[in-house]
This record gives sequence, C-alpha cells and structure tokens, in this order.
Amino acid sequence: MSEKTLPEGHALSGKVGLRRYLSARMLPLVVLLLVLVSASAPLAYATLQARGLRSQARATAVQAADAIAREVQERPVLWRYDAGKLLAHLRAYADNTGAARIEIADRSGVRIPLDTGSITGPAAAAGPLAWEAAPIVLNEEVVGHAWVAVSLAEARYAALLLLGPFGLLGVGLAGLLYFIPLGAITRAERRIEQSQAALARFNQTLEQQVAERSSQLGQAYEQLRQKEGRLRELSARAVLLQEAERRVIARELHDSAGQALTAIRINLQLMVQLAEPDSKVAKMAARTLTIVDATLEEIRRAVSMLGPAILDDVGLVAAIERLCDDFEREDLEISRELEVPESGLSAALESVCYRVTQEALTNAARHAGASELRVVLKVEPAHIVLEVRDNGRGFVPGERGEGRGGRGLVGMRERVELLGGNLRIDTAPGAGTAIRVELPRRALSDDGDDSAVVVA
Repeated sequence: MSEKTLPEGHALSGKVGLRRYLSARMLPLVVLLLVLVSASAPLAYATLQARGLRSQARATAVQAADAIAREVQERPVLWRYDAGKLLAHLRAYADNTGAARIEIADRSGVRIPLDTGSITGPAAAAGPLAWEAAPIVLNEEVVGHAWVAVSLAEARYAALLLLGPFGLLGVGLAGLLYFIPLGAITRAERRIEQSQAALARFNQTLEQQVAERSSQLGQAYEQLRQKEGRLRELSARAVLLQEAERRVIARELHDSAGQALTAIRINLQLMVQLAEPDSKVAKMAARTLTIVDATLEEIRRAVSMLGPAILDDVGLVAAIERLCDDFEREDLEISRELEVPESGLSAALESVCYRVTQEALTNAARHAGASELRVVLKVEPAHIVLEVRDNGRGFVPGERGEGRGGRGLVGMRERVELLGGNLRIDTAPGAGTAIRVELPRRALSDDGDDSAVVVA
C-alpha cells in the first residue's frame, strides 16, 4: 500500500495508523460477507422448497383437472349442482397431497361454487399460499381450470431455523476475515514503528558522522589551502631567487667578461693603428677585433636573457617602452597603455610582465604577420592585467606553442601560474591573437602604495 493512497494524517511518519485505515476499509466487506453467508443458504433452501411445493401443486392440479373432466363426461348436466362424488375425490387429493385448497374456475376465470364450498386440506390455515392451475379439457376444449394451493409456511419456518446456524457461521467467517488481517497489520505497524525508531536513531548517528566527516574535510581543505598558499609563496620566492641569481650572473658577465673584452677590443684597435697597413699583424688584429665584437654582442644577448638589467636601471614601464621601440618598424605599429603604481611592482611581478611581453612581441613579430600591436598594462581592484593584442593571422588553439613542441606559450603560462595568476589566449585563424594575463594584486610592492602613473 503506497503512501499516496493513505488519507491525510496517515503518512508513514510518526504514528503509522494502518490499523485504523484498514479497519475502515474492511468493515463494509465484513458486513457484506456476514449478510451473504447468513442469508444465502436459508434463502436458497426456501427457494428450492417453494419450487418443489409449486411442482407438487401443479401435479395435484393436473390430477384434479383429469378427475373433474371424467366426472363431467359421466354427468355433464349435474356436476355443477350435485358433485358429491367429485368433492370426495377432490378431498382425497387434498388429503393425500397436502394441498391447502382446491378450487374450480370456468373458462372465463369465474369461480364455480360447489355445494360445500372450497375443498380445503390439512394445511389450509397455515401461512401464505402458492397457487398452481391445470386446464380442464372436454372434447379437446378447455372448459375451466383446477386451482390448487400449497402452504409455504413450513418452508419459511425451516429457512428461519437455518438462519441461526448460518448466521453464526457468517459471524465466525466475518470475524476471521476482520481480525486476522487487523492482527497482521497491527504487528506490521508495530514493526514499522520500531523500524522508524531505529531509522531515526541511525539517522541521528549518521548526521553526527556526517558532521564529523564534514569537520574533518573542512580541516583537511583548510590545511590543503594553507599548503597551497605556502606552495605559491615558495614558488614566488623561487622565481625571485631565480631572477636574482640570473641578474647576478648577468652583472658578472657584464662587469667582468664584458669589461675584459672591451679592454681587449681597445688594445686590438691600437694594434691595428700601430701596425703596418696590410701587415699580417694588422690583418690578424682586425679579424680578432671582429670576433671580439661578435662575442660582446653574444654576451649582451645572454645578459639580456638572463636578467634584464634594464628593469633595475629604468623600471618596468620604460623597459616595456624600449621593447616596443625595438620591435616597432615601418610595417608594424605598436600602441601602448602602461599603468603601474608609483611604488612599482615586486621583482617577480616585474620580471613576469617583462618576459611575457617580450615573448608575446617576439611571437607576433615572427609568426603573426601583424600590422598593429597593442600592449596594455593596468591595475584593477583585484588583479594586475597585462594584455598584448595583434591583428595578425591568428592560429588554431593547441596547434602552436602548447602541445606542438613550441615552448614560448608554455613558458609564459608557467611563469604566470607560479605567481598564482592565469593566462588566457583568444585567437582564431584570420582573427588575430590576444594574450591576457591576470596576476594577483597581493604581489604588489611591499609598501602597498597603489597610486599609479600613466605613460602614453
């Protein structure tokens, strides 16, 4: 039985109430069973008995009609006025067959009075009567009817006697039908209530366990978040240390190797000037001077790659300006909008912004075939945003840089993610490329001054 079929107030929560519901539904059925069992057998008995009595009365009527027909044939004139012998025969039929009354009617249905009245039998005064008729035939013509009545009193009395035991039987069957399911549903209801109580206890225990697990998960998540924060701090420090080490190496190359090569170059120039023109010494010095110049250029490039000293010398804005000036040419125009706090950015942020800009400009100059570039560096409430956008040929995401062997885009993404930022590349063939970097503002300089300088 589904909960939807239960009446209001009998939902399977709290007190179940199945017994009351089943009792209300079974009571009409039990009453109907009691009536059927109590009355069906007596009614059937009374009906069969009445049918048998009617058959008996019909047979008696046939015999009486035959007797009357014979008497009429023997005494065609006097049978209406002196029918003593006929009456004797009819009384014999009534006594022998148990008929209550016997009457004679003509063909029009008018009762024919006999000299002694109607013929009555031993059951004439007992209860209701059932009449049956048989035609009186003379010369193949119906001249009247013989009516015989039988009493139904005994049949009804016997049926009333049967009503007692069958009523008791109906009461017993109805009681079994009523109380056995109620007992079963009562036990089931008790078990359901016990199950509900156990389920409530289990639910309470489960809620406690869920609360404990939630607390444990919350603590684990907080620990994981703290570890992630410490990992990001360590990553930022690693970037700072890496950049500092690169700058130290760059300065060492610039100060020691660069100065030494510069002195060598000066000496070689003096040797070229002091030596005889077209002499072997002059030619060798000139060739060596060329090698020294190439070496100095390689050292400058290495110094620029290891640690852009320009950041220390002129700052991030001027460094990006110079980058744009270096990449700008007749067929490539670079517009810029650069905004940083007066206090500047941390060394890690400056290095990442500079490197990403450098890589994005290099990719645009080499691969994009663009005629316009725009570099934007600005401070938002929660992030520092760097965007480099070109109107070049674009590409299908995933075919270049990330996943196809190139390291430029991968390197940019790794640098940005080490500081807790994210990098997004919007591009499509023929639609240009936009590289957008968002870095957390917490990486600003330590003095926390957010005032900005805009450089057009």
